Amino acid sequence: MCIGQGEQEISILRRNVRANYESGEEGTRCICLPSCEERAKRFALYAGAAGLGLGHCVIPQVILLVIGVHKAITDPSARRIKSRPETTILLGLIVWMMLSAIPAIRPYSALGGAIGMALSGWVVFGAVSRVLIERKERGKSLIQLFLGSACIGAIYALANYASALAKGRGYYRAELPFVGSNAAGTVFCVAILTALGYFRSADRRGKLMMLPVIVLLTVALIATQSRGAFVAFLAGFLVFLMPGAKSRQNLIVKIAALAGLVCIVAFFFRVNPSVATRYARILNPMANRDRLEIWRTALLMIRDHPVLGVGVNNFVNFYPLYEHPEGFGTSMYMAHNIFLEFGATTGIPGLILFSLAIALGIYRGVRSVIKVGSKEVLPVTALAVFCAILVHLQFDITLNSGDMLPFFFVPYGILTNLDEWLEQRTKEDEYAED
Repeated sequence: MCIGQGEQEISILRRNVRANYESGEEGTRCICLPSCEERAKRFALYAGAAGLGLGHCVIPQVILLVIGVHKAITDPSARRIKSRPETTILLGLIVWMMLSAIPAIRPYSALGGAIGMALSGWVVFGAVSRVLIERKERGKSLIQLFLGSACIGAIYALANYASALAKGRGYYRAELPFVGSNAAGTVFCVAILTALGYFRSADRRGKLMMLPVIVLLTVALIATQSRGAFVAFLAGFLVFLMPGAKSRQNLIVKIAALAGLVCIVAFFFRVNPSVATRYARILNPMANRDRLEIWRTALLMIRDHPVLGVGVNNFVNFYPLYEHPEGFGTSMYMAHNIFLEFGATTGIPGLILFSLAIALGIYRGVRSVIKVGSKEVLPVTALAVFCAILVHLQFDITLNSGDMLPFFFVPYGILTNLDEWLEQRTKEDEYAED
């Protein structure tokens, strides 16, 4: 039993003792309130898992935020913050993001962006830690719900895509109900990698059920025509191929998966050649001059504002102040690269803090994957998803809203909790042997 579970059981015992000594309405309230709180948390977690598959996750985060604030007010022990390196780095980053409001044209937007990111991270990290360490049996059902929701979103996206092609529209990018094509690409990319992880740990029946899910999500990803999401998926897929390569059976499965991916892509390109033309632009720098101009301007912002940056959410206000070649737009709301975005909006100190946080998460993931190899699927799945998210963020910033921020914080929260999770799994195995 972990320390968190022990404290929780002691807290429950104290409430029961208090309820026994209090009669009437007071005693009933002592027993019912924790139950209502637990139900609300459970609802928010399942609603969040379902919402992630469709690109909408603000309301579940608000519910968890209200519960967390109420608990922090009523329970002094809930106000304690675990002293961890990633916590210190992220708190420092949030403070620096708030300070970036000083030079900002829209200071309240900068403050709001920093506070919003902090609250989303606090809520999601808490939920990830609770499910990963204390409510492990709930994790599988949440993954299944997320994949089911992503499949519904894929059917929705592909139905609209097919309808557009039937109406003669030569160029159409599949979208989800709540987000555009690039963010939809992020959703499908994460869903495919999650399904691959589920496939590896499932029995024969589960593997057969996952195959059409993976195919459906892959087709939906290609239909979004999000080049960044496609490259991100390839990067995450390569991470999946790393562990267990020495096993002949695993090697055959991975080669078959790679061949299947190639067949799906080739078939889609054959059906709609315009999609192949768009994806071919990935390798053509001249076809991406607009992106290069945005990056150049972001570097100029870092040069001109090296300490505090231009302010969170203020990239769009400073971009028109710089000269651009003829034919390029003068309005751009983001740097299309997460590191240049942090450098331009929070200065070099903010960029360093963000880079340290990223490096720590990757280090924890790689160390866990090396430690367990192919015995456990969670470390490599979380690492693959996180690497895919990072790769996509080098070309497009799709995690710029409360709906999409959990796609960053969930895998990062898992990676930073892997040491504790693996230690607990080791103890459980030892108890099982005894």
